Amino acid sequence: MKHLKKLNFVVLPLAIWAITVIYVLLNKFIGTFTQNMEPSPVILTILVLIFNLGLQLLIICASTIYAVKKLDLTLKRVVISLPILYLLFGLFSQPSIYLFVFTDKWSFFSVQHPAMPSWKASIFITLQYGIVMLITTLIACRKKCASDQKWRFIFNIRRYVMHEVN
Repeated sequence: MKHLKKLNFVVLPLAIWAITVIYVLLNKFIGTFTQNMEPSPVILTILVLIFNLGLQLLIICASTIYAVKKLDLTLKRVVISLPILYLLFGLFSQPSIYLFVFTDKWSFFSVQHPAMPSWKASIFITLQYGIVMLITTLIACRKKCASDQKWRFIFNIRRYVMHEVN
């Protein structure tokens, strides 16, 4: 655990990237079975988008909160981890939906649009994930610092009371 704390700026992007890639691959596999479902395509598309958004936010937020609480991740180290996240998504990012970026080919009014280049997709994915990671880190750090201060306050009161008793 001591070594993970030293490398927390590498562990967080690796964890987020690995979980996201596994999720996207599973989502593609499940998508092959749900293509011919009965509900109307608009309702199914909206439900899939909401589910993807919620699950990807959960992946990012849960990983970041764990890194802040258990691995002592700081805001500065989150900023350092963003280029690593960019490189990881540049190496491998399956065409899919990443929060609000759709990197696969699509058509609109019978006009075909090609899939997004991987470098461009990496920039957009890292930008979105980075914003969520930074906001989550700010919130988690504030809560952690507040709880640390609360416990220090309680500890100081106990020490004062014990000192007065003696």
